[in-house]
Amino acid sequence: MLLVGREDYTAPTSFAGATSIATTDCIAVATLSPVDGPTSVSVAPSADEPGLVALGDYTIESEGLVSVRDVFHREHDAMGVESGYVEVRVLANRAVEPDEVVFVVRPGGW
Repeated sequence: MLLVGREDYTAPTSFAGATSIATTDCIAVATLSPVDGPTSVSVAPSADEPGLVALGDYTIESEGLVSVRDVFHREHDAMGVESGYVEVRVLANRAVEPDEVVFVVRPGGW
């Protein structure tokens, strides 16, 4: 799954063994394969869900909206933000091949 900050974004080209990785305007998460079951992905300003592990903290550039997209570029969720740079913490239910991912998006730091 991808979290993108711009309509014309640059997706990472390789995970290099990591579960999540980012470019200046896109975060990618290697989730459970669709063949093995569904994955729940959401974007929110905060998350109070126990049991989630942090996969990484990133800064991406936004045009005023961040959106969750699949590898076929279909939009699944979105959240309005101010244009510019936003901080994103990626949380998941597992460190490898998660089937639940929450992108916590904040305009400032942690």
